[in-house]
Amino acid sequence: MTTLTPLRSPASAADAPPARRRTDRTPYLLIAPSLVVLLGVLAYPLVKVVILSTQKWGVAQIFSASGAPSFVGLANYRKLLGDPEFWTVLLRTVVLTAAMVGLSMGIGFAVALLMRQVPAWCRRGMTFALVMAWSVPTFISTEIFRWMTEYNSGVVNWAIGAQPHNWYTDSTQGLAVATAVVVWGAVPLIAITLYAGLMQIPQELVEAARMDGAGVWGVFRHITVPVLRPLLAMLTTLSVIWDFQVFNQIWILRNGAPSSDYYTLGIYAYVKAYGSHDYGLSSATAVLTVVALLGVMVVYLRQIAKIGDVS
Repeated sequence: MTTLTPLRSPASAADAPPARRRTDRTPYLLIAPSLVVLLGVLAYPLVKVVILSTQKWGVAQIFSASGAPSFVGLANYRKLLGDPEFWTVLLRTVVLTAAMVGLSMGIGFAVALLMRQVPAWCRRGMTFALVMAWSVPTFISTEIFRWMTEYNSGVVNWAIGAQPHNWYTDSTQGLAVATAVVVWGAVPLIAITLYAGLMQIPQELVEAARMDGAGVWGVFRHITVPVLRPLLAMLTTLSVIWDFQVFNQIWILRNGAPSSDYYTLGIYAYVKAYGSHDYGLSSATAVLTVVALLGVMVVYLRQIAKIGDVS
């Protein structure tokens, strides 16, 4: 007598434990070399700076027979936070960063809007000029601005009829020149990126808004800005990270010897290290700068994630 095996019901098949998925390790193997390089180039120096910030490192330790620095814990941080000059430099850095970022984003956005309105031949010329300006090294562009503001024969003094005039006696004017150099270098990337974003705005939304009675300002406020908000946030965050660390422009404009009223956090840390030979205090300044920028980096990564979710 033949025994018939009952067929398995769909419900019982669904209740069966799922087969174990095999993990594809190929992506991890592909990014492993890059991770190793990043750990060597970024992580190792950062760890060394953190260790150095907890040690007493100066001329005595450099030329001592043992060469071993002494551990001082958080003494460098307490000394740094108790220094009134540090807070003045921090405030100056924050204000300078805000001015640089605000001007860069405002001018870059205006240029992007202009590129959308001009004819194609003019837009191509603007794009070429922006890329050329962006490709100029920081050292060259800063030197050009220094020549333009030269005391006796600078073209800026000639144009405003204030020849001769020293732009760097007053730190406010000198930092304004440094801000102009930074904005000059930042506007091309912002303008081209925002123009690419403007081209992604559906024309149907603009036409619908105009049919509902929205003018130029209404379209800009209710269509353009909301659509570009993630891109604007990302560019603003990146600009904060870049401009908070401005060093070369000020250093070159002041011929490698800026006075204390020109100090930003980067210059302050450099002077403490190579001017005062207080490497522990300089490292503490660098660590606090990195901690401050980590918060900005979190915002940047969140904006990247939002753009990825939208796309």
